[in-house]
Amino acid sequence: MERWDDLRLFLTVARKGTLTAAAAELGVNASTVHRRLGAFEVELGLQLFEKGPRGYGLTHAGESLLPRAEEVEEAMYAATRSVIGHDQQATGEVRITVPVALLPVISPHLTAFCAEHDGICPAVLADDVVFDLGRSADVALRATAQPLATAIGRNLCGLFWCRYASHLSRGDELPWLHYVDLDQSHAVQWRKQVFPSSKPMMLVQGVVGMHAVLADSGCQGLLPCFLGDVDPRLRRVGTRIPAENRLWLLIHADLRRAARVRALVDFLVPRLIAEKARFEGT
Repeated sequence: MERWDDLRLFLTVARKGTLTAAAAELGVNASTVHRRLGAFEVELGLQLFEKGPRGYGLTHAGESLLPRAEEVEEAMYAATRSVIGHDQQATGEVRITVPVALLPVISPHLTAFCAEHDGICPAVLADDVVFDLGRSADVALRATAQPLATAIGRNLCGLFWCRYASHLSRGDELPWLHYVDLDQSHAVQWRKQVFPSSKPMMLVQGVVGMHAVLADSGCQGLLPCFLGDVDPRLRRVGTRIPAENRLWLLIHADLRRAARVRALVDFLVPRLIAEKARFEGT
């Protein structure tokens, strides 16, 4: 077990659960994953997975190997971060993870950054999935009450939400749109407490989906102020929901000295702070 590639393969199959999904993640075909996994098990003299109706599950041996493989993986990523963290060249790619709903806010700033720093290429990971800092992403724009201890960065501002409805609608007594997801978000918890009997006319997935549906539905729903306030098709219903999360621009602590990462962070921070009123809905 001297090759990191074998452990990486093992971890990917364990996390994805199928050879097809693991192959897509690794950029190879499923037959290659099957062959390499079989060779790895022969080398160890152990069966790491059992194939079931829902895919590949870990055997007892696989479960024993998993935390050790994750330790090796973290060591590999830490070694990479250590090298990048001492890179004083303000050139290359910087991966920034951004929630999809925040793209309209940050995209103009990233375009302006590229115009001033032609040697640095931001790679925008637009997804509501929380990417691992220092693994999948170098910089993260996140809404959170408390970032991880391994991350450092700037607390930019509060993030306020409100009820919104079509500007063509009248009054506050409107049917509701509820989120399919986001049950643990502060705004949804607030709605459950203040409007415990609100029955949804429709369920919508994600903030971007809610924004798209609200304007034409004749219903009310919850949105961040930075989306709802700037859309002329929408109007506020009631007052702002008290904020719990704040907007953070974060990097992994190991990358704080990397020139290209610092260049992007130093460029974005004052520009996003200048948009405080938009994020806080004031």
